[in-house]
Amino acid sequence: MKKDELVVTSLLSELLGETLNYYISNLTDSAKSVGDDDPYSRARSVIKKLSLEEQEKIFNFLKLVIVDTTSTVLGTIDGSHFPPNIDGDFTLEYEGDEIQGSLQDELISKAEEIGIYK
Repeated sequence: MKKDELVVTSLLSELLGETLNYYISNLTDSAKSVGDDDPYSRARSVIKKLSLEEQEKIFNFLKLVIVDTTSTVLGTIDGSHFPPNIDGDFTLEYEGDEIQGSLQDELISKAEEIGIYK
């Protein structure tokens, strides 16, 4: 596995695994408070009103948001996306090898493979 592919695969695994599961767990935990105390509590009060099928649709949308956000960051590093006031070049190395240039493409390819855009 190439280093850019390894980095993207590892990022996706972390973000769509442990990170997403953290959000889902905190949003569906019926033992936790519901109300206006914090962002999780406010979201929990909405999520609990939804059916399991509707909740699944929301969590699938969160996957899309995670991938799109990551794509923006990797595209910026790759030099294929230019947020306001950032128009210079980046150099990203992993274990001494430059890996930027195809990170965003690799991410989108992996996301398509696992059905994020469906």
